[in-house]
Amino acid sequence: MSEPIKIGRRLSFDFGDKRIGIATSDSESILVTPYGTIINDGELSLNLQSVFKEVDPVYVVVGDPKHLSGNESANSRSVMEFATKIRQVFSGPIYFVDERLSTQNANSRMRDIGKTEKESKAIIDQIAAASILESALLNEKSGAEVGRLF
Repeated sequence: MSEPIKIGRRLSFDFGDKRIGIATSDSESILVTPYGTIINDGELSLNLQSVFKEVDPVYVVVGDPKHLSGNESANSRSVMEFATKIRQVFSGPIYFVDERLSTQNANSRMRDIGKTEKESKAIIDQIAAASILESALLNEKSGAEVGRLF
C-alpha cells in the first residue's frame, strides 16, 4: 500500500510571454481550481511573492513547453528563467510537468461549455495551469514522480 500524499496545497503555473496562468489544489489535493492570471511584466516578482504568501504551497509545478516530439522548445529557456524567479521566493520543490496540448485542451473545454475564444481569453491560461496541476497530482497519487525536479 502506498503512503498517503502530503497534506497541503499545490500550485501550478502555465508560463507565457505575456500572461501566466495559475491554478491551485485544496490541501487534500482533491480539487484543482483556477486561481488567477498574472501579467509577465516588471511586477512579476512582486506578484509571485503575493501568490506564494497567500497559497503557501508544499510544491510548485511549472508547465514544460516541449515540442510534440518531446524535444525542448524555444520557450524552454524562458520557463527555466521563470523557475529561477520562483526559486527567489520559494525554497520547496519545483517540478516541470509536460504541458504539451494543455492550452489546446483548455480551449476545447471552453468550447464544450459554449465559450468563444474571445470570451475564454481571460481565463484560458488558468485552465491550462489547472490541467498541468491535474497531471502532476495524478502522477503523485499513483506513486510516480510528480515531474522533473528543478
